Amino acid sequence: SLRMHWQLCLNLMGSSSNTVEFSGKAMNEKEDVIDVTLTGPSHVTFLYVKTVASSLFGRYELGAHLAIKKGDKQILKMIGGDFSSMMFWFHRCLCLYAMARRNKTKKRQYMSQAKHIHKGLTNSLNNKNPNVLHYVSLLDAEKAALTQKKNQEDVRKLYFAAITMSRRVGCAHDAALVQERFADYLLNSVGDSQEAKYHIKGAIQRYTMWGAMGIVE
Repeated sequence: SLRMHWQLCLNLMGSSSNTVEFSGKAMNEKEDVIDVTLTGPSHVTFLYVKTVASSLFGRYELGAHLAIKKGDKQILKMIGGDFSSMMFWFHRCLCLYAMARRNKTKKRQYMSQAKHIHKGLTNSLNNKNPNVLHYVSLLDAEKAALTQKKNQEDVRKLYFAAITMSRRVGCAHDAALVQERFADYLLNSVGDSQEAKYHIKGAIQRYTMWGAMGIVE
C-alpha cells in the first residue's frame, strides 16, 4: 500500500518516466503481486492510486473505464467522511464527467455513473462533511458545463467558485485541476482560446507550486 502511494508521488513529481503506469523506484505493477481477490486491500489501494493518477494526468478514459468495470463496482461503497475515500470518489466522478464531455456516443452511460457519485458526495456535504466542499463545487461546474450549454455565464461562475473554494482550503493542486478543466470548457465548448490560455497558465503555476512537475512537463 505504501509503495503504491509512493510511486504515485514519484509519478506526479516527474521522478518517474511513467504517468498512470505504476512502474518505477517504488514498485512495478507488472511484476509486483496484487491481491487476486477483488476485495483484497492492495487491489483497492491500487484502484485508488490508479484513479487519482488517471484524473490528474488527464487520462480520463482510463479513469472512466475503471469506474464502470463491473467487478470493482461491487466492492466499493461510499461510506463515512474519510478524506482519502472522498478524494477517490471525486477523481472517479471527474473522469466520468470529462469523458461525457469528450465522448458523445457514450455520454449517457458516463453521465449516469457520474451523477450517482456526484449525488453521494453532495449528500456527504449536506451531512456536514467539510472535506468535500471544494470537490462538490468542481463537480457542480462540470455537470453544468454538460447540461447548461445556453447558460455559459452561470457555468463560468461555478468554475470561479470552485477555484475560490479550493484556494480557501489550501489545495493548490485542486485549484490547478479546476483551472485545467475550466480551460478545457472555454476552449472546446465556448471557443474562447484567450481566456483558456490564461487558465492553463494558472494551472501550470499551481501545479509547479505543488511540486507536480510530472504533470507540468
